[in-house]
Amino acid sequence: MKIVANKNAGGHKQGSLVGLKKADIDRILGFKPNVDDDPYKVKYSWGFTAGGRNCGIWDWKGSYRDGEWSFYGPADTFRKIFGDDHVKVGAFA
Repeated sequence: MKIVANKNAGGHKQGSLVGLKKADIDRILGFKPNVDDDPYKVKYSWGFTAGGRNCGIWDWKGSYRDGEWSFYGPADTFRKIFGDDHVKVGAFA
């Protein structure tokens, strides 16, 4: 799946990535955080398209310390990129 960096991390949380470090996300996406986000709430933020779909990943108020990240975009796209074990959707995402 082709991943292309852009400056749009998405509008709202649609799920979570768990069990990943920043370095894992950098390596898998092929680039470092590239979105300027709210510095009081978000330290790391990536914007990209994957398979032509807009996607984003960010930490929320230090959630990166626990290996948890918010994401915007289709859950199936994130499963293809990061694997089923790292993607949570639904009420407890």
